[in-house]
Amino acid sequence: MILLTILFLHSINPVKAEVYSTDLDGAYRLEAVIPNPNTLYRTRPQQMPGWPKNMGVHPNYRPSGVSLADVNDDGYLEIIAGSTDGSLHVWDYEGNELAGWPKTGIGPIQSKPAVGDFDPNYAGLEIIVADRTSTLYAWHSDGTNLTGWPLSVGETGGFKSPVLFDLDNDGALEIILGQRLWPDGRVLAFNLDGTNVPGWPQSLDHMCVATPSIGDVDSDGSVEICALSYNSVYLWDKDGNAMPGWPKLSVAGGMSYAQPVLADLDDDDDLEILYAYYTSGQNYVGIYHHDATNFTGWPDTFPGPQTYTMPVAGDIDNDDDLEIFGGGHVIGGINLLARHHTGAVVNGWPVVVEMLECSPIIFDLDDDGDREILVGDNINPGNFYAFHGNGSIVTDWPIATTAAAIVNSGSVADIDADGDIEIALVVSDGTVNLWTLDSIPYRGYLTEWGTFFHDIWNTGWFHPKPPQNLSALGYPTYVHLTWNANAEPDIAGYNIYRSEFSGGPYAKLNSIPVSDALFNDSTALPGILYYYCTTAQIYAYPESRLSNEVQDSLGISEHNNNNPALSFISMSSNPFCEQIAFNSSQNRYLQVKIFDVKGSLIYETKGYSCIEWQPGRTIPTGVYFAEIKVDNNKVLKKLVKVE
Repeated sequence: MILLTILFLHSINPVKAEVYSTDLDGAYRLEAVIPNPNTLYRTRPQQMPGWPKNMGVHPNYRPSGVSLADVNDDGYLEIIAGSTDGSLHVWDYEGNELAGWPKTGIGPIQSKPAVGDFDPNYAGLEIIVADRTSTLYAWHSDGTNLTGWPLSVGETGGFKSPVLFDLDNDGALEIILGQRLWPDGRVLAFNLDGTNVPGWPQSLDHMCVATPSIGDVDSDGSVEICALSYNSVYLWDKDGNAMPGWPKLSVAGGMSYAQPVLADLDDDDDLEILYAYYTSGQNYVGIYHHDATNFTGWPDTFPGPQTYTMPVAGDIDNDDDLEIFGGGHVIGGINLLARHHTGAVVNGWPVVVEMLECSPIIFDLDDDGDREILVGDNINPGNFYAFHGNGSIVTDWPIATTAAAIVNSGSVADIDADGDIEIALVVSDGTVNLWTLDSIPYRGYLTEWGTFFHDIWNTGWFHPKPPQNLSALGYPTYVHLTWNANAEPDIAGYNIYRSEFSGGPYAKLNSIPVSDALFNDSTALPGILYYYCTTAQIYAYPESRLSNEVQDSLGISEHNNNNPALSFISMSSNPFCEQIAFNSSQNRYLQVKIFDVKGSLIYETKGYSCIEWQPGRTIPTGVYFAEIKVDNNKVLKKLVKVE
């Protein structure tokens, strides 16, 4: 029989066709073999049904920024975007505008909305956005104004967005906003009722050019606020007091419109402050420790004579360290560069993006376990690029867009709760794109930087950290997991992941974040060894990388004649009327060793399904330890008391 193999391109996946000779009559037969769609993925996105949407634009200003959030608590994410024609829209994933929306006849919106539970007395989330002139708006999810809002706040200008955080740990969010002004900018902070937070506003030495960022910079349990003037870097505590060593004045010839980024680059639990700037026609990223000293090896150069790109951080080479991105406004040349946190250039970088004002997002685009980098260019019509960690272009990318991405980022999430990836991007002609990657799972723990300003609160803070010291213990009816609670003040809870294979892929066991640092997996089946990891998740949606992996299975049961399933067992010293039995399910192989308190082995046996220990008359009363192996790879240590 003769066998030939031919590949056809068909639909989503390639079709393998095999041509056979029958050997009987010389005829040939063509058989098509359709691959398993779970093993071959397409990476070229398609617009979701009902998308894209089109907003109007002001002739002199262009929109940027899109937020993905479940504003009405229906289990699906909404798509929230504003435009410079004075409108703000809230769509569901099918493209329907929610009741009470859009808002029209307001000021020009050129910045990304912040979304959070700003009013705890109202069901659903609130949407906060600043226009480019002088107004700060706050709406409930149904489109009604919060009492006392909007506020007149003075000129904000350009692309500055509001930031949400609970500054004083009282359970209520505050709003932080940069005010451009001339010649000296300010940073404002507001309570729910529109009053100033005590200690605010604070003044800068020049215009406030970028969205402020917020995080626990010195790891003391209280957050700090970082802001940029046109020349300088500021860091205050939550009460508006300058942190020791700050501000750093006149460090730039011109500061980028890009928000500063807060990230722990050296794993010491303190955050570093990353900021993009330019001097004498050269772009830089500078990095400070929280105490205002320079981070070793920085500042360092990035492409371009001028930059608008955030110094986004993410692990693109799976070494558990962060790489740092920066770019410039280069026409027809190299624009986007990745450096290790040491300052060394990442292999394969820089790459060519036709002009660049956009900032990247970083997540696993193709379900290969590695993170890709997505960024839009600044030409008309435009392109949306996707790069592997080594700088090569992802297959089927870039994809065409109708206009430039400008100072902006895409946003990624599973918006329709079907498990796969959706990506939103607003471009300068007012088009709101919503693409889907069918059958490619969205994995939050592989999303390093998923939206403009990092999250829906716009914090600019790379967090949360993964939970530490995960452990597992199998009981007869469940596997008990515990870990150390995270220290970040905005932790919404934890997610639990399980797989039957070490390293995954993992399935999430919980539907909403688990509030306590423990979980009982009661869905585990007997006889299966499971692998577990956990992640932490913040209220503003991003989740951490995976914790350490642990393995366990349903435990064996121990009992005596009178009191079954006890983990601390009492028995009579009369060996002829009591015994201890170690039972397993599904006829699993057991090995049992009994030790005394000095660690001396006094009894050992093995067998299937059930092991019984009857202490002889020579065994005195006291405390003993039982070590039990199940199928040669599971060890349980139990305390046994003989009375």
